[in-house]
Amino acid sequence: MYFEEFYQGQEFYLDPFVITLEEMQDFARRYDRQPIHIDSDYAAEGPFAGVIASGFHTLSAVWGRWIETGRFGRETLGGKGLERVEWRAPIRPGDTLKTTVRVVDTRASLSQPRGSVHLYFETQNQAGVVVMVTEGTVLIKRRS
Repeated sequence: MYFEEFYQGQEFYLDPFVITLEEMQDFARRYDRQPIHIDSDYAAEGPFAGVIASGFHTLSAVWGRWIETGRFGRETLGGKGLERVEWRAPIRPGDTLKTTVRVVDTRASLSQPRGSVHLYFETQNQAGVVVMVTEGTVLIKRRS
């Protein structure tokens, strides 16, 4: 999608997906080696009474699902950054996550053939509990 196709208040819905224990532990072993994400015995005695997903895993998984929608395609020029990331509730093995993506704002560049699109992501588990909220801005090509 080109910059002109995004508008404030527009919403997109990502297909639900399941987070497995194997996926959680693989990500953690590679990128976030905390025992709460890897060691079932250790995690069982912790504050969450079991293994939970790394927040960075959740963020990456949701972003990956967004990219899979093809909304950016070849029109994306890269991210400007994340303004907000909140991990509000733990994600456990077998949780099904669904995400709503909302366009918060769009701004056309006055000097470049691009614009910025500010996106808000809200991810819920199968019980409707909000587990993650994040906001970020990306640069998108303009048609003209």
